[in-house]
This record gives sequence, structure tokens and C-alpha cells, in this order.
Amino acid sequence: MSAAAHVAREQRGDGEPALVVASGGRRWHGVIEADAMRAELVRAGVPAETIVCERCSLSTRENARFTAALLRRRGMRRALVVTCDWHLPRALAAFRRTGLEVEGFAAPSVAIPLRRRVVRWGRERVLAWAVGIGPFVLGVGGCSRGHAAGASVSDAAIEGGPRGADVLTLIERAEDQRRAKDVPAEAQRTHDPVVRRRAARAYARILDSDDAPLLRALADDDEEVTAWAAYGLGESCHGKEDAHVSALSARLASMDAARPVRAPLDARLATLRALGRCAGDVAEQTLRAWIRRADAAVETQEAAAFAIGDVASRRGSLSLESAGALLDATQRTPALDAALYPLGRNEVAGGEELAPRVLASARAALARPGPSRFFAVRALGRSGADAAGDLAHVLASKDFTAPERAEAARGLARLHKAGRAALADALGAIVPASAGALGSDDFGVLAAAVEATGDQPTKSEAAPLWALTRIEPDASATPTVARRASQLRCAAAAKLAHGAWDSDVLRGCDVADGEAGENARLEALDKGDLTKARRAAWLELTHSAHLRVREAAIEMIERHPEAGDAALPPIADALASGQAGLVATAADVVHAHPDRMYTLAASEKRAALDPAAPPPTANPLKEVNVWVAKGLRDAMAHPWSEDLVETRVAVLDAALALGLDEAKPYAQAACHDANATVRTRAAKALAAAGQKDATCPAPEKPEDVAPEAEAPLAHATRVVFDTDAGSFGIRFDPALAPVAASRFVALARSGFYTGVVVHRVVPGFVVQLGDRGGDGYGGSGQSLRCETSPVPFGALDVGVALAGRDTGSSQVFVTLARHPHLDGEYAWVGRADGDWDAVAEGDVVRAVHVEP
Repeated sequence: MSAAAHVAREQRGDGEPALVVASGGRRWHGVIEADAMRAELVRAGVPAETIVCERCSLSTRENARFTAALLRRRGMRRALVVTCDWHLPRALAAFRRTGLEVEGFAAPSVAIPLRRRVVRWGRERVLAWAVGIGPFVLGVGGCSRGHAAGASVSDAAIEGGPRGADVLTLIERAEDQRRAKDVPAEAQRTHDPVVRRRAARAYARILDSDDAPLLRALADDDEEVTAWAAYGLGESCHGKEDAHVSALSARLASMDAARPVRAPLDARLATLRALGRCAGDVAEQTLRAWIRRADAAVETQEAAAFAIGDVASRRGSLSLESAGALLDATQRTPALDAALYPLGRNEVAGGEELAPRVLASARAALARPGPSRFFAVRALGRSGADAAGDLAHVLASKDFTAPERAEAARGLARLHKAGRAALADALGAIVPASAGALGSDDFGVLAAAVEATGDQPTKSEAAPLWALTRIEPDASATPTVARRASQLRCAAAAKLAHGAWDSDVLRGCDVADGEAGENARLEALDKGDLTKARRAAWLELTHSAHLRVREAAIEMIERHPEAGDAALPPIADALASGQAGLVATAADVVHAHPDRMYTLAASEKRAALDPAAPPPTANPLKEVNVWVAKGLRDAMAHPWSEDLVETRVAVLDAALALGLDEAKPYAQAACHDANATVRTRAAKALAAAGQKDATCPAPEKPEDVAPEAEAPLAHATRVVFDTDAGSFGIRFDPALAPVAASRFVALARSGFYTGVVVHRVVPGFVVQLGDRGGDGYGGSGQSLRCETSPVPFGALDVGVALAGRDTGSSQVFVTLARHPHLDGEYAWVGRADGDWDAVAEGDVVRAVHVEP
């Protein structure tokens, strides 16, 4: 019986038909081995839909390795290897080295002379001993020496020749190196959907100027391929809006609106969100039409609502027509509370008369707990003064989640007089009796409420603020409780000080390490002119021992031109500090205000001091302050690690703004940088400096492939962070971002995150950590290229923190509620567990454990 006939018989058995992999990539007389095998199998009666061709391998070792990878992605554990009788032992040895279940079937070979049989026997023994590792395969091979089209293929077709390359590996490398031309052309033509999906994902992440591959993939009949293509077209819409919107709208029209959603990569969801990214009138009309469809699945209507929110954010306001369509949808379908998202995030152009309808829809949604209730709370903040009582109830009630309560505080701040009065009452109701309550998620709610209070508190607001300044940690309080108490006390004190930086309420607010008190003093100083004693107090804080206080003091220079020449020494010192965040902060000030970095020439100084000196010229000569210039040159010469992109581009912009002699060579070198964000900023900076048509194309020589791309995390892995606020977990999942997930787990195993400070917490929004410097500018020393995906960010989803394209490194964020504007903009790397709402800025990661 032939090999093909044997497989056909197995497929006709009682069990479920097996997946049959025709493995072989060599070409004989114009026919690829795998294709010839497939044709023979179909003729023997094997169902065509059960056959997958693996066209990459050029040897037995590669038959095992490549096909095993294909089967492993399908969760298959058993394999039947069919090959020539004399070749079977070596093939089985290759597959069994992995410990997986493998059965063999020997197909009889044709007779050959004794001498050739002896040579073949010796070769097989040597190769069997030397065979490399490889998982399992269901391979089919014949033993005829003929190579006619459609004939069975012998061992000559699977041995010898140059080493082949796994097409998926080639695609993944091309994606990681951002080289669209390295994606094999046949990847979009193969019958294997896994290969087509990876190719579409690669093109969507590379975002090459040629969008033809994405347009081809958009027409694919595979759900994931279409989803990736739509996502990529949305991300690359700039300058091609009409063409992309037309293609996306046409593809959307061919989709079944009522079909249940196939999460997470549903083609309709990705296409709708892509239209939102492209924006424009046609895109908005298409999205409104989808919102109005009575037959559309609710999840797809939610995606259309989020996309309308994207359009409004790009335009600056929500159109009256779209606002009306969204409100109609919420009234028609109570489960569609997500339609309130654009109404809570954007102003409605000329839509004051819609406020009562928004209020009614938001009030109705408050009665329905779930992820979309957050949007209802936010919408109340744009519903007018009548919503103040509803928001105050949300803020004061434990029936709502911490993110909803924090958002209610922000909503009250937008309602002006009515909102501030209601905020004062609600804040008074939630001020704790003792500092012991500050270890829970109530701390974030309190912090949001204090921040929402006006800078000039009314009498009703002042009462709860004074109560907060009197919270006293007892003698047994932990440093964590003392720090949180100081943060609240000083935030309240800064409101009550009315700009008096030396007031008693500020002087006594900090009961911890002093950072909260210094921040409060800076806030008070920022409310007045930096002159005389205020300037001296500010100068003292520009040299604070707390890095983030020092950075905040430098940032103030932008808002206080009256600081004059007194601002130059702190800027120079910051530029020369070698601390990435401090250097970036000072460089940003220089870039924004280069005119303030000059000092008068010596002749003007003499004229100012000596009335008898000759008058200065009509155009007085100015020169860059020598210390600022030196500090900036020091920053340019510093060996910044590749992942400190924010610092590198800030220094670049500042040097060109000041016209330093070294600036253009520095920018031209940056023009050849491996990082896309650095190249983009270099081109813009050179153009601003007078170099017209400056372009910085990607280097011809590709970057090295990230080591994690060669050996990604095998499965989702949970990492436990023991912090001041308790233990919290993150399960890093390599499904969508294998390089990033693998990197974070490796960093956790290395101890990188032990001792790290949680440097950013926005109650109701995100918790962010991963910078050992503690100010949000640092990383691990190695950058991560973006692995973004068209998937949503809901509560407790985890993403890679970015400062531009391909700028990730070691920082991650945990979302605290559903935030659609993050979707597709950041790489999704996993899910968190635990009460992350209880984490506060300044909490320290004491220990890290990686679970098996």
C-alpha cells in the first residue's frame, strides 16, 4: 500500500479526521515537495481540508522542526511519521528526542544496487546519531525515484541541499527588524492561515509606506488576517485617509453584522476602530450608520461608539449628528451604555440642548454595574449642573468602584460652582477618622477628590481640606502610612496656602521623608512671581535631594520668565547631571525657550554699569550662556543607553534650538539611529533648523533580532509583586507580544523589579512601574520594539509603557478601568490580579516571585 493510501485509510477510521501535514520545501521539476504530496494525498482520498502544506524544510531535521512548530501551535501531541523503510529510523529518532508521541509507518522503497544500499545504510547511521532536536510531525513521503508533477517524492526530496528557513521565523524576524521586504512573498498566498495571520500582523506592525500587502490581506477570508490588516490600515492612515476609509468601509459592508463576536481579534471590531483612527466625514458617517443598525451585535456597536470617540478626539469635538446617534442607541438598547463613552470624553459642538438627554441616559446607566458604568459617570461630568448630586452620590458611596468614584470627583470639578459645592459635601463625608484607612483604595479616591478641589477653596471646601491636614499617623504607623498621610496632608495644605509658600500649614504638613512637603511648597511658589524671597526658595528646591521635586522645579521655568538669569545655573546643572529625567526636563525648557538661554555681551554689561561708556549698538550682541552651552555639550557627549529615547531627542532638539556648532552633526548622526522615534524627531529638528526636505530613512542594515524573538516565553507566566500595599500579580502572556512578555519575565527573574518604586498612579486610570530611577524616564538599558495589537484595554489589563514608537523597555502599566483610547496604541502583554486600586504613588516593590 502507498503512503498516501495508508493515510487515506487512517482518515476514514472511526475517530475524528487527523490533521495531515505534507512536509518538504525542495523544488523538483518546478514542483514543491509538499504540493506534490498534497496532490497525491487528495487523489488517494484524503479530504483536502485536512491537509496543510509545510513548504519551508529542506532536510529531515527541518521536516521535524518546522512541522512540529506548526502542530504545536494547534495544540497537537501525537504524530504519525510516514517515510521510506530505510529512512524511518532516523526520522523517528529526530521526532522522539522531544519526548512526544510518535508512530512510524514504513513505505517500501524501490530496489537499488548493493553498493548504493551500503552507502545509504552508513549515511543513515551517521545522520541518525547526529540528528538534532525536533518536536513531532505527521509527515508523508514516498520512495519512488521519479519526480514528475504529482508523483510521490523520495528521500532525495527531503535530504541534502542548503539549510532552509522556517517561514514563520522569517516573518517574525522581519516584524522585529521592521523590514517589510523580508516578509516572504508566498506568506500571503499560502493555504495555511497561521502563516497568513503572522504575515498580516507583521505588515500591520512594520507600517511600511507600501500599503499594498495590507490591502491584499484586508480581502482575506480569515477573520484574524482581516483584523490585522484593518488595524494596520488604520495605523497608517495619515496622508491616505480617502483610500483607506474607502477600502475599510467596503470590507465592513461585506461582513455579517449580527454574527457573535469572535474575541479578541474580530475583524468587524478591528475595522470599525480603524475607521475611527482614519477619521474624516466618510468614516464618521459609516460609523453612525453601524450604530443605528438594529441587527448589529452589541459588541460591534460598542466598537463603533469607541471609534466615533476616536474621530471626535482627532477633531477636537463631537459632532451634533454623532451625539444624537449615540443617545438614540443608548435609549434603544439599554445594554449599549458604552455609547456614552464619546459623550463623556468630548465636548459636543453646539450641543448644549442635548445635556438633558445625556443626563437621562447616564442616570439610567448608573443602575447597571459593569465596565461601561465608568462611561456613564464620566458623561455626567458633561451633563450640566443638574448632574452634581448624582456625581456626589457616586463619590461618597461604596456601592461604586474606586475608579468610578475617582472619576466622579473629576466630573464635579468640571461642573464649576454647583460641582464644587457638591464636591465639598462629598469630600467631607469620606475624610477618614484616622490614618489607618489610607492603606486601602480609599486613598486614591481621596487623592482625586483633593486634586479636583479649586485652587482658591471656598469655605465649604476648606473645612474637609483642614480635616485632611490634621490626619495624624499614630506611633505604630508604618512608613507607608506616614508617606500616604503626608501626601494627602500636603496636597490639602497646598490648596489652603493660597500661594503662601512659607505658611504654617505647609511647613508642618509632611510627617515622612519631606518629598510631599517640598512638592506642596513648589505648588505654592508656582502661584506667584519668582522674585526676591520666593525666587530664593525656588532656587533652593532646584537642588532638592528628591529627583522628582528637582525636575518639577526646573519645569516651572517655562511658566516664570521673571526668574531671568537666575534660571540659567539650575538649567546648566541639570543638563550636566547625567540623570536622564533631569536632563530631559532641562532640555525641554531650553527647546521651548531658547531666547531665555542668552546673556548680554560684555559691551552691554559695561554700558549698564558705566553711564559714561559708549552706548550699545542698535542690535545688541547676545551669546548663549556659557554654562548652559557646556551643560548641553555634556549631555550630548553622555553615552545614553538606547532605550532613553526621551532624553536623547530632548537633547537633540535643545542643541539645534540654541544653534550649537555640534548640533547638526549630532542630529545627522541621530538621523541614522536604529530607533524610529529618534529618526523622526531628528528629521523634524533638522527641518526646523533650516535643512529643508530633511529625511531620515530606516538604515539599510537591519538591527539584530531581539533575543526573545528567538526563544519566546513558552506559556503565560505569573509574576507576583510584593509591595507596600500588598501582593499583586501580573500574568504575562506571549500570545500577542511574545518579545515584550518574555523580556518582562526575564527582568523579573533577574531581580530588576525588586526595590522599584511605583512612580505613577492616576486613580481610576493606571498604575505604572518599572523604572529603577523612580521618575518614569528610565528603563532596562535595552529597548523594545512595539508589538501593538487591535485588542481592548479593560480593567486590570497590562500594557507596555511608551514615549513614542518602539520606545518600550522595562516599564509596564496596569489599567484600572476600561479606557478605549488605549486600544491599539500600546502592546497588550497580559492580565493583572489583586486590588491594584489600593496601590499609591511612591509604594515600593519589596520582592518579586516568578511562578513556575
